[in-house]
Amino acid sequence: MTSFFMALKIIPMIFAALFPVVNPIGTALVLYGMNREVDDQTWKSMSRRIALYSLFFLSFFFFFGSYILKLFGISIPVVQFSGGIVLALMGWQLLNQNETSKPVSDKGLHDPGSSIESKAFYPFTFPITIGPGGLAVVLTFSAHLHRGSLLLVTLEQGAAIAGIFLMCVVITLCYRNLKFMTKRFSPSGALAISKICAFFVLCIGVEIALSGFKALGH
Repeated sequence: MTSFFMALKIIPMIFAALFPVVNPIGTALVLYGMNREVDDQTWKSMSRRIALYSLFFLSFFFFFGSYILKLFGISIPVVQFSGGIVLALMGWQLLNQNETSKPVSDKGLHDPGSSIESKAFYPFTFPITIGPGGLAVVLTFSAHLHRGSLLLVTLEQGAAIAGIFLMCVVITLCYRNLKFMTKRFSPSGALAISKICAFFVLCIGVEIALSGFKALGH
C-alpha cells in the first residue's frame, strides 16, 4: 500500500510539469489561427489524432529514453541532476516570458498542396504540441524512478503513463474546442494559467535536481 501511494504522487507531478511546457491552451489558440478554414468535424478528428500521437511519442521516450542515455554512457543520477536543473530553468523562463504561446514558425503550414491530415504528426504534434521541453520532462521523470523495487518501478511507470494520458486528454479537449477556447480564454487568461503551473515546474525541477545531487554524493 505504501508503494502504491508513493507511485500515485507521480501522476500530478508529471502532469504539472508537462502542462506549462505543452501549454495546451496557448497552443490551441495558435492552432486556431492556422486552421480557421477547417470544418469542425475534420478538426475534431485531427484533435484526437494529435493527442494519440502525443501519447505514443511521450511514452516512447519515457520507456526507451534511458536506454538511449546508456548508449551514450550517461548515468541516471547525472540525468536527474541535469534534468532537474533544466526543468527548473524552464519553469523560471516560463514565469518570466511575456508570450502566451510558443514561438513556432508557421512557414509552410498553409501550403495548399498538402492536406491537413499529413500535418497531424509534423508539425501539429511535433514540434508545436510536443517539443524538446516535453521530451526533457519525460526523460527526467524516467530517470527519477526508484530503482530498488520492481513493484514500485512498475507502479511508478503506470502512474507516469496515467499522467501523460491525462495531459493528452487535456490536449484533446482544448484542441477540439478551439472556437469555445477563443471565446472563453483571452490571451491574458491563458498566460495566467501557464504562469501558475510554471511555478510548480520550477519547484519540481529543484526537487529532482536535489535528488540527483544526493545520489551523486553516495
